[in-house]
Amino acid sequence: MANSTSGDSVLARVERILAAFGSETPVLQLKDIASSAQLPTSTAHRLLTDMKQIGWIESARGQGYRVGTRLWELASRAALAEDLASVAIPFMSDVHAVLRQHVHVGVVEGDDVLFAERILGKKSDVPLRSNVAGRLPLHQSAAGLVLMSQYSESFVTEYCQRVRDDSFPEGIPTDRLMTDLRRFAQRGYALQRGRIDQETGGISVPVRVPQWHRPVALGVVMALEDMGPAEVPGVVQTLRVASRGISRAMGAP
Repeated sequence: MANSTSGDSVLARVERILAAFGSETPVLQLKDIASSAQLPTSTAHRLLTDMKQIGWIESARGQGYRVGTRLWELASRAALAEDLASVAIPFMSDVHAVLRQHVHVGVVEGDDVLFAERILGKKSDVPLRSNVAGRLPLHQSAAGLVLMSQYSESFVTEYCQRVRDDSFPEGIPTDRLMTDLRRFAQRGYALQRGRIDQETGGISVPVRVPQWHRPVALGVVMALEDMGPAEVPGVVQTLRVASRGISRAMGAP
């Protein structure tokens, strides 16, 4: 790709445009895209026009732009996420039938958990931030925490040094996080209460997939009132049964 006068490639500029869209900003105006991508408005408009021609961007009924279905189609072909989602869905459905809560499955992607699939629970008033193909920082969700608990202490230390979180102006507390992760690793599941939404929490267990080099997690998101000491063991057991099913379906002994 040829470089612009600013030194960055066309591909880099396209990536910044796409990165402007998110679960809370699915539709954006030209000026907002240009600002987020740090591009002149004329450059952003030209690139958006080119991206519309190949289906990567679509017009949102005169209200701006949104990511196109063609790009989603290409992205969804990613072998890991696609295989995981297709194998996990029947087992996730079993969890959903028993618990009637939001269910999701995710993998580590850099410093984030990337959610490959989800099933919405019957309790629609419970917020869910884990969109399919969406991301959350590892330390913010139960799924991310159980994934993180499978990494070395050096990884956790470096993670806390490079990841910024407005909830911790002085930095993510490494010692506290390390203590939590050791406990999660020892008992085989992670709990998160009120971290993303004050009235909700999550419970997650690891999924063993030996042929992959990235940890996998299966979890639920539920109201805090449903996460009492009497309820947690049953939730964990349901998740573990499904986790073992996914593992066997993915070729684990």
